[in-house]
Amino acid sequence: MSTAILIVDDHPVVPLALGALIEQRFPGIRPLQAGTLRQARAVYQVESALAVTILDLRLPDTAGLEGLAELCALRPEVPVVVFTALESEPLRRNALSGGAASVVGKTELPLVLMDAVAEALARSLGDELPDALTSRNGAELSPRQQQIWQAIADGLSNQEIAARHGISLNTTKAHVREMLQRLGVRNRTEAATLYMRRPPRRI
Repeated sequence: MSTAILIVDDHPVVPLALGALIEQRFPGIRPLQAGTLRQARAVYQVESALAVTILDLRLPDTAGLEGLAELCALRPEVPVVVFTALESEPLRRNALSGGAASVVGKTELPLVLMDAVAEALARSLGDELPDALTSRNGAELSPRQQQIWQAIADGLSNQEIAARHGISLNTTKAHVREMLQRLGVRNRTEAATLYMRRPPRRI
């Protein structure tokens, strides 16, 4: 049975959106859904291949950190990534001390959540983690694209990048488009965020 990730969220759209992101980022991983803590418990009892849980703290049958505590007690080997709109530093600290592998706010970029899930998968699967599931680190970029990635992370515009590296503006734009595609991100902001989390070797 293939590895599974459980999304516990009662919003009608969030599990569908996260499921699509998981399938794109982690080929071969099965996204599962639960809208209540009771449904999550049922999945925990029957899904032996469960590797990671993404948990919203507001559910119809629980609130706050109670659901986190119950799932961590039920299957302590399954890392739980808390994905919540209740964003505060005390809540984050309490969730981490209560067993969460990480805490991601719903206002953050989807890339941040997927990176947290990748780290949780690595923790859960260890040496069994397929190469395709490792976080993107820019190794597939050309040296010029690595330079441009760094420049974008430094906050430079296309015009400034062209001037820095002595290339035309059109060439810079072409490199930026291909770099974004190879990294699997939608825009410069996501590229810069990924660079800061997975910095390549400076050239």
